Amino acid sequence: MVYLITNIFKFIWKYFDVICFLAAIIFAVWGFFLLSFTAGIFSVAVSLVVLGFLVERIASTLQ
Repeated sequence: MVYLITNIFKFIWKYFDVICFLAAIIFAVWGFFLLSFTAGIFSVAVSLVVLGFLVERIASTLQ
């Protein structure tokens, strides 16, 4: 049982920065939607562009 919990923590720790980055984007978009609907839509667009750029960078380094 301890081995299972240790493996779960190792897995989460490996991707902790990605989880934090995604949480930051989610809360930023939520904050922009609280300001106004138009600002929220633009923040979604910017967030998707940033995520797309980062995914492409990661994919290119793995090859």
